[in-house]
Amino acid sequence: MKTVKRIIALIIIVLIPVVIMIWLRNHQSTGFASSELIKFPLIFGITGIIIIYAVKRYFLNENIRDFNRSKGSILKDLLLGLTLAVVYFILFFIFRITLSNILSFNQNTEFLNLMIDMRENPFLIMLWFGPVLVIGIAMFEEFMRIFTLTTLWDLNSSKLWIYISIIISATITGLTHWSQGSYGMVTIGLKSIITGLFYLKYRRLLPLIVAHILYDGAQVAFFLITYNQ
Repeated sequence: MKTVKRIIALIIIVLIPVVIMIWLRNHQSTGFASSELIKFPLIFGITGIIIIYAVKRYFLNENIRDFNRSKGSILKDLLLGLTLAVVYFILFFIFRITLSNILSFNQNTEFLNLMIDMRENPFLIMLWFGPVLVIGIAMFEEFMRIFTLTTLWDLNSSKLWIYISIIISATITGLTHWSQGSYGMVTIGLKSIITGLFYLKYRRLLPLIVAHILYDGAQVAFFLITYNQ
C-alpha cells in the first residue's frame, strides 16, 4: 500500500505539473508577456510547494524534514551551496566549449523582452530577484527534485536503483526545458545528475536552493547588465 501511495504521489507532484508546463508552452503560441513570466513562476512555485508539503504530510504521513536526511548547520549548508554553484559554473563553461556547436539552442525572446522591461522597471527587478527567483524557481524546483529523489529511493534501497533514480529525475528536469532546444535539455539534464549525486552525498536541501539562486541569479544579473537592446 505504501508503494502504491508513493507512485500516486509522484504522479501528483511530478507528472501532472510537467504535463501542465508542456501544455501551457504548446498552447501559448504568442509567447509569454513579461508580467506572466513574473506571475506564473510565483503562482506555480508557491502552489507547488504547498502541494508537496500537503502530499508529504497528509497523504504519505511523512515529515517534510525528511528532505534533510543528515545533520548540518546553516553555515555548512551555505558553504556547500556556494561550492555547488561553483561546480555549476564550471560545467557551464565546459558545456559551452564542448556542446554548444553540436546541439541546437532556441533563443528565448520572451526572456530577452523581460530583460528590457526589467531595465525600465526596477520593481520588476526586485520581484524577479526576490520572490520569483527564491520561491518560484529555486525553492520549488529543488523541492520537486528532492521529493522525486527521496520518494523514488523509498521504493527500493538498492544502490543501482538509487543511481537510476538520479538519472530519471535528471531526465525529467531536462525534458521540462525542451523549449530551450537540445542544448538546454542535455546540459540541464547533465547538471541535474551532478545535483542528484551531490544530494546523495550530503542529504541536505538548503545547499541545492542556495546554489540554484546563485547560479540563476548571477546569470540573469550578468545578462541584464550586458545585454544590448
